[in-house]
Amino acid sequence: MCEMKRRTFLSSCTVAAVGSGLLGARPAPAVLPEGKPFAHAKLRMSAPLDWFPGNRPEDKLEAVAAWGLPAYEWLWPVGDPNSLRAKADSLGLELSCMVGAGAIAEGWMVRPEDHDKTVEMFKQHLELAKKLNCKRLVGLTGNRRTDISDEEQTGYIIQCLKRLAPIAEDNEVTIVMETLNALVDHEGFFLTRTDQAVAIMKEINSPNVKILFDIYHQQITEGNVIRNLRENIAHIGHFHVADNPGRQEPGTGELNYANIFNAIKETGYDGFVALECGHSTGNYEDTLNATLKYLA
Repeated sequence: MCEMKRRTFLSSCTVAAVGSGLLGARPAPAVLPEGKPFAHAKLRMSAPLDWFPGNRPEDKLEAVAAWGLPAYEWLWPVGDPNSLRAKADSLGLELSCMVGAGAIAEGWMVRPEDHDKTVEMFKQHLELAKKLNCKRLVGLTGNRRTDISDEEQTGYIIQCLKRLAPIAEDNEVTIVMETLNALVDHEGFFLTRTDQAVAIMKEINSPNVKILFDIYHQQITEGNVIRNLRENIAHIGHFHVADNPGRQEPGTGELNYANIFNAIKETGYDGFVALECGHSTGNYEDTLNATLKYLA
């Protein structure tokens, strides 16, 4: 999940609501790509809606569709959900992922006293997700506590997710628990390793609770990106993409995205792979074109 100095989903929603007007003020480019270049990509790619030109979210969706992307990512949706859904449906677009429950902050899933508010947060975001036809909602454990053991904290996370899982199942959505790196971007965050997340998934034992495998974060935390995604693909429900270091587009760092994308494809994974990166040139078109090179 993108840093942007985010502390909780709720505060981020406020920031997104204020900032959406500024993002929408950018002028549209004169020419959009021809031939919908992502339409025949080997993976179902998604990109953040606020990358795209347009004065309204509905206008931005037109640009997403022009690139041939099957989905857009908008972690903190704002605006009229009925209008957004109608426009997305008319263009054949899905919302690949949005916020769900928990935060990059003290408490939340690691603290049983916070479980009620975590469940309530999920229910609130679920209502918006259903209106927008979004099937994946991000889960965050909260930061590591220093007063009790990791084993106890893991137990509390499992307790919380066992309350959330039936809600997700009943509403046919998936909670994707994100593992974040604590070395560079999110010091103190609890859930950081793939094996740690998989152990929790096995305890929950629900098809509606999976892992959000952020390739950037996992490269920093543990490396072995291809091996880890291949061996644990059954537990992965969503991918985020950025290169390391710098968190820019594929091709700007040490990750071999041609091989990574091939490995994801070879597993049979049919979910979304979402770009969540900056633009090394300051231009989103360059970022999309750079990504296309590794999807050939």
